[in-house]
Amino acid sequence: MKNKYYFSFLLILSTFAHAQELDLAHYSDISSISQIALNQKIQTKLQALLKYDYPEFQSNFENYSAPYLLRTDEALYYEGRSASSLDASSAIVFKDGRLFAAIYFAKAKKLKYISNDASCSEQLHPAIQIFAQQRAIKNIEYVTAGTEKALKYNSGLFSKCEAYIEKLKKRN
Repeated sequence: MKNKYYFSFLLILSTFAHAQELDLAHYSDISSISQIALNQKIQTKLQALLKYDYPEFQSNFENYSAPYLLRTDEALYYEGRSASSLDASSAIVFKDGRLFAAIYFAKAKKLKYISNDASCSEQLHPAIQIFAQQRAIKNIEYVTAGTEKALKYNSGLFSKCEAYIEKLKKRN
């Protein structure tokens, strides 16, 4: 009987810890967004998704733009720029583990887009579309399109980000 209570306590404690680690609202202010780099859970997931692109992605967060919570889902959008070039990165982190990331290479005018959501791996997520529209882009590389290992999520029957676009339409 005692073990049952310990197990319940540990389960509650781990659930609380998980909720604490992904308190995305904590990072939704310009004064606290830089602390997202210290969140091991988020950074580990980004490293696993981005692999060898992670250092380049992370190096662009020398100057952060104001982050915001997406109203359509429990997600945080944030972006940053390099202090020494026009290179930039952006990310969308969902509480359930879905990730969308983009790296802009200014000299090549190239955008690298990486996601773990199969329904939105061949088209830019709407929030990253806005990030892309602010830059001169000649080429977009969809890194995880068709890569089964990286695609862990599928947000529904829609394809090509339609689920996210439909949520935006319903909100408006």
